[in-house]
Amino acid sequence: MPRAVSASVAALVLGAVLLTGCGAADESGTGDNKSNVATGQEGFDDVRELAAQLGTDAAPGEFPRSVRNLVANEEVGETEIPARPERVIVLDTGELDNMISLGIEPVSIAHPADVGMAPDYLDVGDAVDLGPYDALDLEQIKNLEPDLILGTSLRIDDDGLKRSLQEIAPTVLSPRPGVLWKDNFLLNAAAVGEEERAQELLDAYEERAEEVGAEVVEANGGEAPTISMLRFMAGQIRLYANDSFVGIILADAGLPRPETEDIADLAVEISAEEITLAEGDWLLWGTYGEPDSTEQAAVVDGPLWDQVPAVVDGGVVREVPDETWYLGLGVAGAGLVLDDLEAIAADQR
Repeated sequence: MPRAVSASVAALVLGAVLLTGCGAADESGTGDNKSNVATGQEGFDDVRELAAQLGTDAAPGEFPRSVRNLVANEEVGETEIPARPERVIVLDTGELDNMISLGIEPVSIAHPADVGMAPDYLDVGDAVDLGPYDALDLEQIKNLEPDLILGTSLRIDDDGLKRSLQEIAPTVLSPRPGVLWKDNFLLNAAAVGEEERAQELLDAYEERAEEVGAEVVEANGGEAPTISMLRFMAGQIRLYANDSFVGIILADAGLPRPETEDIADLAVEISAEEITLAEGDWLLWGTYGEPDSTEQAAVVDGPLWDQVPAVVDGGVVREVPDETWYLGLGVAGAGLVLDDLEAIAADQR
């Protein structure tokens, strides 16, 4: 059954709890590394530096306010927000998760082209589907009369489109989803005057991440297992690394990664013949989109699967929900990832 988080019950769910990724619907780009595999977008240090410059100097909840964000690619500027926003449009899953977590129901939602308007774990009420974020209808957005638009510069990568959105309504853009998900939450919260609540939710998440990490270590006989994160996509197989949504969650939980994935990057791309590079004591895997469009079956049912270290050693090998582990990209999604980790640990006792 889908796990839904509505605006009205977000605080309760997160109290209980208390990830292009860009080629398709997560947080990725392209690059090169050893072993003939492609990696995520270069410049993670740069986006962290950019993110550190963003936010507001206004007192908590005070309006009007000015919010520092990306007004052009890699250019920080100010967006003036005259009053507390009431009609918010979000341009990806991370911003959607962030608003629902703060008890704000967006009036409209854009999303990746090959997934639905919203993941099942989020209740979006009567929000209007804007369609893919790479084919925005500006007239439709204007007719919705938003008083705030939230997104990322990686998704809205055309500076002319950025200017067009600013002409419709105050627009606040973070650098990119995934690795910056916690920074993005605080920036989105600053735009709606809920920065104190956002910090409370992040503090609670981080405390719980440490607790869940300790439960995993205990369930593994007192030693932290290395964790491989495998994802099947159309035309791609990835091992997700440290600079990804799930990589940040595992780091917050104090759970180590195997050598191939213990890198400052989004992911390592492998072929089906390289599946044994998934060297973690635990192997957690998901599939983006329709399994038949990927090599999932060929790999999982193939001859090399029995040579994957976690399979050979009788370790944890578990399929996990793609929409939270890779597409959640916000604090509610992160909480559900922790739920799954806790349940897996409980199964090992």
